[in-house]
Amino acid sequence: MKKLLAIGDSFTYGEELPDVNNAWPYVLGHKLGYQVVNCGVPGSANSRMLRCLIEHDLSQFALVVIAWSHFDRIEMSDEVGTYETWPGGERKRQVAEAPWRKTVINYISRHHDDDYLYRQYLIYIILAQSHLIVCNKPYIMLDAFGNHLDSRRNNLQNLDLVQQINIDRFLGWPNESMMEWTKNCPTTGPGGHFLDQGHQIVAEKIYKKIVASI
Repeated sequence: MKKLLAIGDSFTYGEELPDVNNAWPYVLGHKLGYQVVNCGVPGSANSRMLRCLIEHDLSQFALVVIAWSHFDRIEMSDEVGTYETWPGGERKRQVAEAPWRKTVINYISRHHDDDYLYRQYLIYIILAQSHLIVCNKPYIMLDAFGNHLDSRRNNLQNLDLVQQINIDRFLGWPNESMMEWTKNCPTTGPGGHFLDQGHQIVAEKIYKKIVASI
């Protein structure tokens, strides 16, 4: 059976769903008749997603779908393990695992450069698509939330990177993300995650893109 690799954050993992097996990667896999490897991780930084892509043997997959997270999430690592943080994020669980992380998290909240972080997000996209092209692997990319609403997408200083993005394989670029597609869902989770109907909508959007472009 062909296999689908899905990489993303909580919206890919299926956070707040009664059954994470109803997350959009599995709905999409059912539509395609593919076995699914879901590498969605709640709170994931885009750097982790790129690392996840590089670390996988893509020869076993027929399709890769990457749902990028918000650009200001940062992957960190210490002797306890790897974790993500972002400006303003309390990250209570991560601090409970290692109390010294609170110092790092507070520092990042006070001292960070959003212009740099946004360019890093664009660079991750370019690196990922280059790797996928070299591996001759069909792929679709999309945004989970937020990145398309940031004015930096249209800044002239980012034009050099934006022009390198293959928008034919980037679903919703430049003005839409999962949030726009699921805004009329009747229910959402208390943490802001769409539930089963939203995952059905996202899967259908990706499926139609696949049928049209791959």
